[in-house]
Amino acid sequence: MGAARSLAGRTTTPRVFPTHLPDGALGLCAGACGESRCMFAKHAQGRISRQAHAHVPEGTFEEHHGRQGFEGEVSQLYHAHPATDWLRVEGPIRPRGIRLTDVPADDERDERALPTLLMFNEDITVSVSKRMAPMPYYFRNTDGDTLLLVQSGSGALVTDYGTLAYGPLEYLVIPKGTNYRTVPDPGTEQHITYVVETREPVTLPERGLLGHFLPFDQGVLDVPRLDAGISVPSAQNAAGEWEVLVKRAGELSSIFYAFDPADVEGWTGTLAPFRLRLADIRPLTCERLEMPPVAHATFQAGQNWFVTMAPRPMQSADDADKAQPAHRNVDYDELFVFLGTGDGGQVGPPAGLASVTPAGMNHGPDQVRQANPRERLPFYVWNVDTVRPLRYTEAFEAVEIPDFARQESYRG
Repeated sequence: MGAARSLAGRTTTPRVFPTHLPDGALGLCAGACGESRCMFAKHAQGRISRQAHAHVPEGTFEEHHGRQGFEGEVSQLYHAHPATDWLRVEGPIRPRGIRLTDVPADDERDERALPTLLMFNEDITVSVSKRMAPMPYYFRNTDGDTLLLVQSGSGALVTDYGTLAYGPLEYLVIPKGTNYRTVPDPGTEQHITYVVETREPVTLPERGLLGHFLPFDQGVLDVPRLDAGISVPSAQNAAGEWEVLVKRAGELSSIFYAFDPADVEGWTGTLAPFRLRLADIRPLTCERLEMPPVAHATFQAGQNWFVTMAPRPMQSADDADKAQPAHRNVDYDELFVFLGTGDGGQVGPPAGLASVTPAGMNHGPDQVRQANPRERLPFYVWNVDTVRPLRYTEAFEAVEIPDFARQESYRG
């Protein structure tokens, strides 16, 4: 996946092609697109397809080599062997895997603990929470926005703005500086939430020519309500105080009150937490070509992208590739998480299985996936693309899947 300025692509001046071309050149940009980084010509050599991701020449394997994910300059390479058919990968570029559901999160045992950090860079952090007990304090993140993706479990998000119920496969976006606490419903077997903190604000991507209603109508977004009528345990401690735990520059401080700080009696404005159910996403589909992952972008935070691939029909035309081609994404680290079907089904990889592909590493479907194309994507997938390299904590490495690079190869 990769970044784009709009879900529908950017509007630019059409490229101008001259009548006479050098040998092997198909077209000349000459800066007509308004992008100084464009190469001067599009070339073609050897056996190719005139339409990318379709009509792949027999006996060849297509590889997508692009900049800025799927949005920048690009070439299609037609190999005699799959670019992902490696014997082994040595060094930090190797793909890594983890079952997020297997992480022993600190807040599962200690009600005061924060989510367990797994991956981070200068722009985002990725953690896992398995909280079973209500947060005994309000939390205020002043280092950035917080994006919660609930894998399993249900409960209530209590905030300055009111209370909002949540359940499995739902996003909760919490703006920087908001006081909030999560209160899991009792009796649920397991609560698992993926927690992302971002330096830049979490926003909705521009939709351009797609209009107002794809991939979802903003009318389906829910904000907390002061009159929600949801009963939750008080956060008052044994000393009769209410605590707000504040994170600033990675350090924690506490503010104590003699009253519940979530005592707002009214609010108005454009800044508030909100919920998006994955079931309310209406994915884009194309019968004749694989949609680029950015078509499924849900949120962005600066140059970092959050993509939700929802169940949908796959491309069905006879001449179309039935799986995304191998690609050499050189500008983004890619976190890819399987979320399950949303209805309790057991189709596909287990929910919580995650892979991280560092920028510059080839990746794509293995030979089994290529030989058995799906007619429909039957499950949800969450994809996070980061422009800065992700680093890993000891908590990640403690449960990391061994020899994962081999499993990610074409041979599987």
